Amino acid sequence: MSACCSCNDIFQYETNKIIRIQSMNYGTIKWIFHVIIFSYISFALISDKRYQQKEPLISSVHTKVKGTAEVKMEILENGIKKMVSTVFDTADYTFPLQGNSFFVMTNFLKTEGQQQGFCPEFPTRRTLCSNDWGCKKGWMDPQSKGIQTGRCIEYKGKQKTCEVSAWCPIEAVEEAPRPALLNGAENFTVLIKNNIDFPGHNYTTRNILPDINITCTFHKTQNPQCPIFRLGDIFQQTGDNFSDVAIQGGIMGIEIHWDCNLDSWFHHCRPKYSFRRLDDKNTTTESLYPGYNFRYAKYYKENNVEKRTLIKVFGIRFDILVFGTGGKFDIIQLVVYIGSTLSYFGLATLFIDFLINTYSSKCCRSHIYPCFKCCEYCAVNEYYYKKKCETIVEPKPTLKYVSFVDEAHIRMVDQQLLRRRLQDVEGEEVPILFMHS
Repeated sequence: MSACCSCNDIFQYETNKIIRIQSMNYGTIKWIFHVIIFSYISFALISDKRYQQKEPLISSVHTKVKGTAEVKMEILENGIKKMVSTVFDTADYTFPLQGNSFFVMTNFLKTEGQQQGFCPEFPTRRTLCSNDWGCKKGWMDPQSKGIQTGRCIEYKGKQKTCEVSAWCPIEAVEEAPRPALLNGAENFTVLIKNNIDFPGHNYTTRNILPDINITCTFHKTQNPQCPIFRLGDIFQQTGDNFSDVAIQGGIMGIEIHWDCNLDSWFHHCRPKYSFRRLDDKNTTTESLYPGYNFRYAKYYKENNVEKRTLIKVFGIRFDILVFGTGGKFDIIQLVVYIGSTLSYFGLATLFIDFLINTYSSKCCRSHIYPCFKCCEYCAVNEYYYKKKCETIVEPKPTLKYVSFVDEAHIRMVDQQLLRRRLQDVEGEEVPILFMHS
């Protein structure tokens, strides 16, 4: 009995046996697959830059809004209505926000001369009353402007509401003025400074070119690299009307996309600007809180009494969204991509093997494909199949090998299944070489 292994078994190399089929049909199928796969791999390699090491950017944004607008308002002074004209500049209509955002006021409502005291609540379904029983002392409704004192007092005429301790007079519930008071804000401009960094590639740049014309204005085709944007043009890019949005306010996104190729032979790193409306512009009902607004107050003292002017501000918040990647040639990425795509060429082999295995059965004998050309095609595939595959049957003690004088092969017959004359049994053909081995 020989040993399980020896020193010679260690120094061996095993490889697969190749069967080369000379066939115009299968050769054509193979090259069609190879050309398609090679074209896809090459296209992805070049267009997607699969040979590069990609890295996301780190970004910082700074904005400056410029422009002036004239606001004409009607005020009541000594019982006489007067039209007053006020000029708003950057300090009046812009508000600092955290993150990559800035806000521009386009409309507002004022409640002037408020001071701490007791006064009737603005009449609503919840605040209307007919006597003190309808008011609860200490009650504070989240929708209310103060804390109820428990008294029901006259608001205007015969209308009564619950008295509250609050900043008086109470802010009136009014609709935003139409058209917007700062409708001219569409001519305001904003300068966006955007610095980006790719720490892994040790590369830093900004969106402002060294030779920039400071009087330029962004245009999608004529001046796409200008970092100065007119607010009205931004809304035109999204198909919205600035005057309509300015009434209730809204949210607009300014997208800055960087797709940087940091290779020295084809260096390119310039931003692309796009715009997107972010709030629900289809919202029309008051209950769904349309637009964008908030309140702030200006405090002052008059005769040693602290007072304030409450301002409800409607406007547009601009969110600056910066994203992108920077890529640089990396030999490891190239090798990994090529290695992962080489297996695609095996699809041709799998498909051709499937055709050979599928159409190598005895389809003509079973009359599945009675066509003569199909039978011829099956016969060719059966020939390829026999050359490609070798069937080995487990030896059995009941097997009998029979040789006839007029046949060049030997038949293998199972004695247990032998129920008729030996000449009528087909058996399985066994080559002579197999018996001599």
